[in-house]
Amino acid sequence: MPSAARYEPGELAEAERRVLECLGAGVVSEWHQLPTQVQRAIFQRAVSGEAYDAMQLKTQIARFLHDHKGDSGAR
Repeated sequence: MPSAARYEPGELAEAERRVLECLGAGVVSEWHQLPTQVQRAIFQRAVSGEAYDAMQLKTQIARFLHDHKGDSGAR
């Protein structure tokens, strides 16, 4: 698997953060339609950064996905 680019929040321009927010929202809106293997790969990529507490982030992401399980993504 190719190396993933690291997107640390402090290193991104505002426009880049917005792109990642929109992309992330799109992924979340389709999350439960994705194959489990793809979900796991995305989750592992999301928590692989070094600028934060990985265990805390894993918990936060899992809670967020659970809380938004029925969301359609329409806003």
